[in-house]
Amino acid sequence: MLFEPRNMDGRKRSAIYHAARLSMLHERLAKKLEQVDHAADQVEQAAADLVGAANQPAVLARG
Repeated sequence: MLFEPRNMDGRKRSAIYHAARLSMLHERLAKKLEQVDHAADQVEQAAADLVGAANQPAVLARG
């Protein structure tokens, strides 16, 4: 058992468990949002690189 009950009906144990679970889920969500933000930055940089490459003058190959 993760937490020992503090009273016979388990209300306090349940409250402690739910608070701990909520805290853990909040940390996981914050980490995922940070990962998404990093991936979005990479996509924006790749798009900027693509636009920059598309705006370069074309070099024609002569044979």
